[in-house]
Amino acid sequence: MDALLEEPRTVLIAVDQSPGAEFAFDWAVKNYCRANDMVHLLYVRREDGWLSSPDSVLFSLEHQWRLPADAAAKGEEEAEATAAVFLQKYIERASKAKLICRGRTVVGDEREEICKEVLWVCADVLIVGSRDLNCVQNVMRRVFFGSVSEYCAQHSACPVIVVKPSSVSKGSSADSNCEMHITGLDTLEDT
Repeated sequence: MDALLEEPRTVLIAVDQSPGAEFAFDWAVKNYCRANDMVHLLYVRREDGWLSSPDSVLFSLEHQWRLPADAAAKGEEEAEATAAVFLQKYIERASKAKLICRGRTVVGDEREEICKEVLWVCADVLIVGSRDLNCVQNVMRRVFFGSVSEYCAQHSACPVIVVKPSSVSKGSSADSNCEMHITGLDTLEDT
């Protein structure tokens, strides 16, 4: 059993600018990641010219709008710079926690890109945050789009931990209560 605890793991954490993603990152650093794990951070940006609500976990599909072509080019540069700043912030925080960490920004549909990254880095586990929506928002969003965490839980090639803060907006921290949903463990039993 001790040998299993010493075995390094490849952990993929999907991050963005939302409080939910930050909560999931903090939870992973405090409660899951070990010093010998290889932590990969993934920041997914929407395709050129698309903007999304900054309050989302991995971009909310219901609050998007298309930019004119000239504004899209300028917006792309700004989006790339913003993504780099946020990713660097997370990498520095992981380094302070004495974790081995790499980060990468990709452009595309966050659901598909996260699942591709799982394969790219050969992740042993994927950790994602979840939005804390009210009941009406949650039902409407799922009816029309489905959630990123739900998609990853169904399509990821590795187990997925979905960290759902009980109240990110009320000053919760990684120490407070949260719901955690782990999927894909049945695939571990088959190996």
